[in-house]
Amino acid sequence: MAAIRNARSDEAEVLAAIGFRAWDSTSDGWGDAEDIRENAYRAFEIFTRNNWLSIDVAERAGQIVGWGAREKLDNSITDLWIEPVFQRQGVGAALLAHLEDEIAAHGHETALTQVHSENSAALAFFRKAGYGVSWMTTAWSPKLDRDVDTVGLVKRLVEEKTGSGYSEF
Repeated sequence: MAAIRNARSDEAEVLAAIGFRAWDSTSDGWGDAEDIRENAYRAFEIFTRNNWLSIDVAERAGQIVGWGAREKLDNSITDLWIEPVFQRQGVGAALLAHLEDEIAAHGHETALTQVHSENSAALAFFRKAGYGVSWMTTAWSPKLDRDVDTVGLVKRLVEEKTGSGYSEF
């Protein structure tokens, strides 16, 4: 089981390295060019340094093994990165559940995220967690300096109310 806590500013470098390794492990075929890899690593460094307040980390035995972020502290999960050797061990599921609880606690009824369209492992992970595909888009990514095809996913966190709300006698 992973312990989840808020990130600290002095952990930005460790978080960037984990994020990059997780990204790199899923980017076969589309993230191979060295300039893309350099842009990606730089983007992780900048993001974790500037946004550590919006990051939650997962730890096992005092070691950071993954992290997730809600960059604007709204209902959008902007990042979820698990150290590759700790993937498929429940760390991502625990971190995702924690982020969803935070989103619901702030009054949001849905959680949103998006993943690269060719990241089949991430798509399967979110689908298994109850997310449905809501949109697909291609947009310029200044961080990677290229167009990126993404799939948007949505999960309803609050059950819809049924009926009229009135009791029958």
